[in-house]
Amino acid sequence: MKIRAISGIIMLAVLVSCGGDKIKKALDLKLEGINLVQSSDYDEALDKLEQSLDYNDQDPETYYYIGNAWFGKNDRDKAFDYYCKAIEVDSNYAQAYVNRGKIYSMRNDKDNACKDWLKAESLGVTNLKEDTKFCK
Repeated sequence: MKIRAISGIIMLAVLVSCGGDKIKKALDLKLEGINLVQSSDYDEALDKLEQSLDYNDQDPETYYYIGNAWFGKNDRDKAFDYYCKAIEVDSNYAQAYVNRGKIYSMRNDKDNACKDWLKAESLGVTNLKEDTKFCK
């Protein structure tokens, strides 16, 4: 019985440590990608961020920054899709609503832009007053 319990604990420790390595790798790649987005190196950023998803495809922030990279490359449709994916993964990821709202606005879809911006405000974003003053 003791051997079985010890074996179970060892197996659990191995699984957790392996998972931890995956999460660390995903985080390292994501941080590299974020830095590259911020320095406008969008192609390299996309490469790092997509690699990060290979290790953790449930991180809304990674999808959000991939959206920002596509936005920086002037591909609004791909950016839109990645903001939607960030929201799909975490329906409370406020910044994705803000940026998706910007794209809706660029598409002259004011109703959906307002919905996204008001949702972002409800999640705590406070700098949208100028955008949402006509929404209420």
